Amino acid sequence: METKVYKGNANTFLNQPSYRVFNKSIEHSDDSLFTFLNDVDSELLKDEQVSQSQVFTSYISRFTAKDPRTQQLISFVTYDHTTNRLPYEFPNPQERFSSLTAPQQAACLRLLLAWQQNLAESEDDFIVWRVTNGKRLSEQQLVQKHIFDYANAQKERIYAPMKPLVVLYGKWFMRRMQHVLRRLPNRSYSTHSGLPQLSQCKALHAQVASMEDIHLICLRGQVRLWPEVRIPEQELSNLRVRLERYAYAGSADEPASHLVAADLELQLQQACNDVYVLPLESLLLLLIPGAYSDLPTEVLVSIREMPDSGHKCIQFEEPMPARSCGWHTSSRLLTTAYTAYGAAQWLQLPNDEYQRKKHTVSQNSETLHHREDKAITEYKLLPIDEEAPVVTEMKTNCALVSWRLRAAESTKSLSIYSSLSVAAVRDAAAKQLLGCHLIKLESKPECGCEIMTKYEMLSIWLQLQLLQSNVGHCSRISLQDMQPLLEQKVTLSTLAQQLHECYNINVAQLLSQLAEFLKMLSSISPGEYLLRYTSKYKDMFLLCQPTADDTSMSFKLHELLMGTSSPNNIDFLTQSSTYLPITPLLCSRLHEQLQLLPCAFPAKVNPKRGRPRKFPNRKLEEPRPLIQRVRMNEPKKKKTNRKKSRQRKKDAAKLQKTLDNELEKFMCL
Repeated sequence: METKVYKGNANTFLNQPSYRVFNKSIEHSDDSLFTFLNDVDSELLKDEQVSQSQVFTSYISRFTAKDPRTQQLISFVTYDHTTNRLPYEFPNPQERFSSLTAPQQAACLRLLLAWQQNLAESEDDFIVWRVTNGKRLSEQQLVQKHIFDYANAQKERIYAPMKPLVVLYGKWFMRRMQHVLRRLPNRSYSTHSGLPQLSQCKALHAQVASMEDIHLICLRGQVRLWPEVRIPEQELSNLRVRLERYAYAGSADEPASHLVAADLELQLQQACNDVYVLPLESLLLLLIPGAYSDLPTEVLVSIREMPDSGHKCIQFEEPMPARSCGWHTSSRLLTTAYTAYGAAQWLQLPNDEYQRKKHTVSQNSETLHHREDKAITEYKLLPIDEEAPVVTEMKTNCALVSWRLRAAESTKSLSIYSSLSVAAVRDAAAKQLLGCHLIKLESKPECGCEIMTKYEMLSIWLQLQLLQSNVGHCSRISLQDMQPLLEQKVTLSTLAQQLHECYNINVAQLLSQLAEFLKMLSSISPGEYLLRYTSKYKDMFLLCQPTADDTSMSFKLHELLMGTSSPNNIDFLTQSSTYLPITPLLCSRLHEQLQLLPCAFPAKVNPKRGRPRKFPNRKLEEPRPLIQRVRMNEPKKKKTNRKKSRQRKKDAAKLQKTLDNELEKFMCL
């Protein structure tokens, strides 16, 4: 009996895919094992499907990298809070090194820190400073050129952290302008005349002027009690997350100058000559118009005659907010947010009836507010925008100061009243006023501390002069991650010197030009005006007045102030004055951390010299007998090719002669 052999089933592989489907590499995307090993989280995949342009670029780990409080993507997944080291390194891809040694840089750094903190300096360090003066100055020029090239090449990356501040300022601008335009009628304005800027208001001879008879008339509102000016790192870290909540503080409030309006009117009634009312911001607008793109360009001016005396009162309002973003708008936004958020004690100043009340101290701390709440037993994630309302109110104050602007070799002076806010007081009696407090954002923290802009320097100088204070304060904060870098004390003498060295500005001559401009302004007929600056006319101010009829040369006030688009930083990034050099006299936390001298390359560290190699102990062997070898005579040098060819020819001729002789003997036979 024959065994049945299985012949196969023709229908087994019927309608089955080709063998090529199964003959795939394990790294193929359709392979089941590959799919299992590279499985993607469904929650992560859902977010990636929404935004296809950012596939696998915003995530570092296996979970969705979002801050549950703000629902924003986070830049770093892990943070090291065990150390206070800054995550910056000096940009030195070419590995250029300093001409100073590491001990010399350390000595110079100690001396700068002693000067910066008003400590006793070391004599040895000062000697090193004097000896290395030539090397340091020559190297500073190279480093400044190196940082300038680095900033231009990395400009987009350097100012990328400014984008959230630009967005917040745009929202703040819309809120503020909605409040301001409610009290301003939308009238048509046309240009009345052109007034020369201060740089054109020069007398026949170079003159100087000074501020004299400065008196603080009153201080109204609530002022911060701040014995030691210092911004804690933890508060900045928390404010960075909650910035949108506190960025709009004061956007719907009246100008701080309204707090002293009654006191100002009382002073104007007693005036015996022409009076000028110049708030601090309006004064800065006249001094340096158009210096930067993110500065105010419009201000309302009222010229009226006093009813009893017949003298004129030229009164400037607060300038309109800037329609472009940059250094100054970001700094102002952060200062306002920190004032509304930071833990502080506030003193209630006397009221309008000059009756001093008992100082009440109120705590404006978010941490204390949470302590009073009931303990939460179950943790639940709640977005900030849904849980906490936006803070719009802000504690403010205003000081009214009278002073006279007198030119040299002149008997007449101009009577001026200025209003400004006081940053803080150092004592509970509100007698020791803090000259100023500026928050400066450092765009290049890995390179060092930048010099201040001319607007910041003049603002601090005027505040110190008006408040009769010798010392101000500047908190330098990194733009990248809001880390505090330096708490700097500023004095009048250093500011005047820096203005002259960095920007070639003589404050005394600038005040003389201001006096000439104000005299010119007093000759204008009374009325309501709008003083504006435009880049089209860089040497003059445009003085505009209301018109009854609309013409081709007129414009609407609301349309001018609102602008054609939302505030952005395009003009700031394209401006030639965007770059600020690094100052060689300020040491931040980065310099102390890296032991690096400002405006210097890193010191070259010599490699450790290797120790002599130690061989294992060996037994002493008996010296072997010396074997003398007799050197054979060297072979004679071969002749040159020319001599060889001659010898070869002679041998050939001799051989030929021998053959001829033998042939002749044979023929004779």
